[in-house]
Amino acid sequence: MLLMLLACADPLPPDCENDTETACFSGVYRTLLGGRVAGVRTCPIELDGIDCVTSDADGGWQIPGLPLESNVLFTASHEEYVPVLYPQHTSMDWYDWYKTAVPPWVMESNAERLGASLQDDRGHLLFIAWEGLNIDGEDTPPVEGVSARLSTDALLFYANGLGLADDGATATGALGQGGAINLPEGTYDLVLTAPAGPCVEHSFSWQMAEDGSIPVPIRAGYTTAIDVICPVP
Repeated sequence: MLLMLLACADPLPPDCENDTETACFSGVYRTLLGGRVAGVRTCPIELDGIDCVTSDADGGWQIPGLPLESNVLFTASHEEYVPVLYPQHTSMDWYDWYKTAVPPWVMESNAERLGASLQDDRGHLLFIAWEGLNIDGEDTPPVEGVSARLSTDALLFYANGLGLADDGATATGALGQGGAINLPEGTYDLVLTAPAGPCVEHSFSWQMAEDGSIPVPIRAGYTTAIDVICPVP
């Protein structure tokens, strides 16, 4: 009952105005424990004429005027959280984006557990494998046993039950999470495979390539966050 009440208490993102010529994204920023994060500055990059926005007291935000059927990049910054890079496709403008702000200690702990330190001139990756879309802020179950392949040598990891890097894991655990640290700037191909088969259904981020790989843009100083739907038996 408590979980049901908490789910119902999630504020709805701001409503975008109907516009058939452009796309509009809206969402809510939350903490790891579900609290709201005000003051997150979200900026479309490599897009002229579209201003940055700041999340309100309920963590809500919206960005109108985006190009239709396009890959777009957003940065999210807040003094108390890790700078994040979000690759999205504007065909998903009907979807409510509930995004989790990541405290710096999470990424620092991941590096320490891998016997490394975070490099300022590199970027990082976090991914989560889900059974389906997160609708109205209610998460679907994560997918366990997902393995990752990245088109570069990197400190690839999978998270334990606390969401931190487990240097002995060979696939995602109960939280369906993984990532990589200290990647040079560029765009890499990420291939995720679940026990039930390849994770090839595009739903969240940039459109997948014909071979089923996910293009992952990396920028120095940012953690790229990717959500992926994986098949289950």
